[in-house]
Amino acid sequence: MVRQFIKTEGRVLTRPREDRLEPVPPHAAITGLLLAFGALLIAGCEQGSEKALSMENPVPVTLQTDWFPQPEHGGFYQALAKGFYEDEGLDVTILPGGPNAMTTQKVLMGKAHFAMNRADTIYTLAARKVPVVMVMATLQHDPQGLLMHTDNPVNSFDELDGKRVMAIPGLTWISWIEAKYDIQLDIIPHDFGMERFLNDTTFIQQCLITNEPYYVGQAGAQVRVMPLRESGFDPYHGIYCLRELAEDSPDLVEGFIRASVKGWTDFILNDPTPAFDLISALNPKMTQDFMEYSHGMLKEQELVTGIGGGRQQIGQLDSVRLESLVVELIQLEVIGGERKLALSEWVDRRFLPRPVDVPDDERP
Repeated sequence: MVRQFIKTEGRVLTRPREDRLEPVPPHAAITGLLLAFGALLIAGCEQGSEKALSMENPVPVTLQTDWFPQPEHGGFYQALAKGFYEDEGLDVTILPGGPNAMTTQKVLMGKAHFAMNRADTIYTLAARKVPVVMVMATLQHDPQGLLMHTDNPVNSFDELDGKRVMAIPGLTWISWIEAKYDIQLDIIPHDFGMERFLNDTTFIQQCLITNEPYYVGQAGAQVRVMPLRESGFDPYHGIYCLRELAEDSPDLVEGFIRASVKGWTDFILNDPTPAFDLISALNPKMTQDFMEYSHGMLKEQELVTGIGGGRQQIGQLDSVRLESLVVELIQLEVIGGERKLALSEWVDRRFLPRPVDVPDDERP
């Protein structure tokens, strides 16, 4: 289904955007990092399972996000603002991302305990012998899409053959769509702006459904979005950490995930104002109107709760879905490797809260 977005009143200031998720570092760079930093322990790990976490002696924990503070990170800021991390005996710092955040390197160097990325990227890191594991989901469904003007004749993915698409070269979804539909895209490197799209009604651009449609709508354009998940490419967006942290400090990891899931649940199902206030203080570009739009899309598209999943799916990772993603990526030759990794080699689900049944009338 193609999503329709109608223009809204108002005027937009240019706000450059990109996919925000860090590309997988080259193999040589990863090898160098492992050699240089393989013996390092993450700061604070020694305070893990050997020492009870408590509010009197909070353990410092650092989360590296994939972009600047925004509603797509809302659950973590809600947990921070409402003291959910403090309740777990954790003193959490959230580091903003950006174009050069180098999130994987920060995890390897011990500058961050946790970082954000997609499941396909985390699998690729593990396949390249980077000692990381995915420990929770932030988004149950991929928010990426293709933004186009309402009157663009393209209505299906196979109709993209030969079409110009502005996107970040090398992202998994490009290879996925080309392989699955036996087509070739004419990829134009993303310039992180909206001018070309607004000035050309035939233009197609990579976007997040929680973001760019708002800004081009504010500029007066009538647009629609083809969500990439409708092509079958629908990886979890989630949190990963070093395997060493998960093994040596399980109390720390479990406490962080428990508070984060509580934060996401509260952010999506209740009043998001605490997170909004903290996000806007840290990133003044985040207006109330935009944050409400983005939060609304997170709810409407069930990106956090999963389609029909309700609160019991928040943060969860389904093994069948994870395995299916990897199998199809390999079958389409989107990712390679000498062998397929077992789930336990790149995912650790033991820290996730056990899903509970929730009455239908309590679901979002």
